Amino acid sequence: MKAAVLHAFKSPLVLEDVPRPEPAADEVLIEVEVCGVCHSDLHVADGDWKQFAGIVKQPLILGHEIVGRVVERGSAVQSVEVGERVGVPWLQWTCGRCEFCREGNENLCLRQRITGVMVDGAMRNFCMAPASHVVKIPDSLSSSRRRRCFAPESRFIAP
Repeated sequence: MKAAVLHAFKSPLVLEDVPRPEPAADEVLIEVEVCGVCHSDLHVADGDWKQFAGIVKQPLILGHEIVGRVVERGSAVQSVEVGERVGVPWLQWTCGRCEFCREGNENLCLRQRITGVMVDGAMRNFCMAPASHVVKIPDSLSSSRRRRCFAPESRFIAP
């Protein structure tokens, strides 16, 4: 499968072949329909958010504005069906048990995992997400773009 991979801050993304991920028991595998390029992706890629510099996974597949279809689900997943259209948020996972999560302040969870920062995002054909944190999206809502963000003609990818 193809992915746009960041190997170092301030360097162009490189289009390369990477293994297709396999879902864990509580995860879903999503075929990416569209992945937006957010200005946050540019900050992460440039390493200019000092508070994130130490937590950015490298190499990293960016992309946290995700819409796609579930093509496989882990053995424990019951809340999402294969074929459903879903979105994956910036916060890929939060614990749900800490004081912040219990008060509705998941964005402050100290154990959170951030999509396209701490875990690989969706600038690739398929991505993973915990079933507990995907959002179902009706087919009646269209995506803003119908091509994948890592298309070879993208200005964000090195030739």
